[in-house]
Amino acid sequence: STAATLPKLKNWFDLNPMQIEYVGASTSLGAILGLLIIATAVGPRFSRKTILLLDSAAYMAGFVLVGVAPSYTVCIVGRTILGVAHGVSTMIVPVYVGEISPKEYRGLFISLNTAALNLGLPVGFGLAMILESQHLNVTKWLFVINGALSLLIAFLMAFFVPNSPRDLVFRGKIKEAQNVIKRLNYPDTLSQEEMIEEVNVLIKVFDDNKKAQFKDLFTQRNNLQALVIACVLQIAKQSSGFTALQYFSGYLFRLTGYASGMVGMNQLPNLLLGLAQFMMAVGSLLTIDHLGRRRLLLISTVAMAVGLVVLGGSFVILTGFEQINNPRCEDYSRCGSCVLDTKCGWAANMGQCMPQHSSRPTMMDSNSVVLLSDTCHLQSTRDHVGSWMAIVSLIFSLGSFSLGLGSIPWVIQAEMFGQALRSKAGSVATIANWLFSFIWTVSFLQLAFTITLPGIFWLYSALLVTTLASVYWKIPETKGKALEEISANISGLAD
Repeated sequence: STAATLPKLKNWFDLNPMQIEYVGASTSLGAILGLLIIATAVGPRFSRKTILLLDSAAYMAGFVLVGVAPSYTVCIVGRTILGVAHGVSTMIVPVYVGEISPKEYRGLFISLNTAALNLGLPVGFGLAMILESQHLNVTKWLFVINGALSLLIAFLMAFFVPNSPRDLVFRGKIKEAQNVIKRLNYPDTLSQEEMIEEVNVLIKVFDDNKKAQFKDLFTQRNNLQALVIACVLQIAKQSSGFTALQYFSGYLFRLTGYASGMVGMNQLPNLLLGLAQFMMAVGSLLTIDHLGRRRLLLISTVAMAVGLVVLGGSFVILTGFEQINNPRCEDYSRCGSCVLDTKCGWAANMGQCMPQHSSRPTMMDSNSVVLLSDTCHLQSTRDHVGSWMAIVSLIFSLGSFSLGLGSIPWVIQAEMFGQALRSKAGSVATIANWLFSFIWTVSFLQLAFTITLPGIFWLYSALLVTTLASVYWKIPETKGKALEEISANISGLAD
């Protein structure tokens, strides 16, 4: 929704570059707030299912508020509420799915969550294309529709989604846990005696873990090692620039000149991007329990790093190394640099950058008016080559991200900790994720203005590789292992 509506919000509220960045970054700040709430107040008191139901209500409120926002301030409040909801869901959902999944398919099921999130991208962009082609208010209707879907999901969840058996055992609700196991169709593979034995094993493990405190994450070596791995994986994921690229993809596609002036077609590159991410996420869930977490993570990282290098090269063609800090719009020599500066627009008929809101007569014809655009028009063969390089490499980069980097940090994070510390550790690692999401989102345009667009893409590539390399050899391979077995193995490695 953000990528499809951000350029329209910029024009709607007449936003400057810092305000544009905070439209995206406010979601990350809200996510951090949501995680603090879940770690300190809500998480210990409510079941996973109850938290997810409350989270759906927060999503609905945030979507509707953004959709009807009459001002920039109300929009930021709505997006912050959405951030709270998203922060809670990104931590709770992988934990919940990991707890109800058979060990043989746990990676598949957790990755299915990521695939479902990626499915929302082409659906959202496709809906934006339809709304735009009908000349409807894309921002209003897209967010209101999302709010209605959140209500529908909450209704279905209330009736069809069970509580986590592990969470129920941890809270002493043994009979209810046994009923959930039956509901999950485990009797097809477990006899009644085996089911009771499995519950008893969980009871013993949880009795040992109930003494665990938050400080144990930092004072016990095995927990600290697992926490460092989880946090660094999340930091590497965000250091790839994924969130910033996702939020600002609409702006980047406008620089390529694609679909300029074609009603309803401006969202097509975003739609193709969403489809690529969804297909790669499906590829991830089909291969994660076969290839393993580490191998898929390595393939995804190398592919995205290469894609970012090529993306930087494409913008050397489109924008050069021109810094976006000229006091006069007329000083910009290229359309790409011009339209990045929110106070400027490109006069295609004159081949010149001019201040926005200019509508003065041209020198050639006193009756003609300068028409400014925030989308570039391709002229030379070089521009066309750079445009297609940018579109393909951006889609390739974010698609590669969805193959492994997008899901594997969540999978590993949900697998490495004992029941008593799983939510607490997940909160810390997910806070690291959203903190760096905020840093890279709120700094994207400023960095692009300072070190240029090619420079920021090459910086993302270097940071991704170096950050992941720092912990890659310490990441445990967890495929096919029970959660309690993984926790015990990490304790053994730490010793």
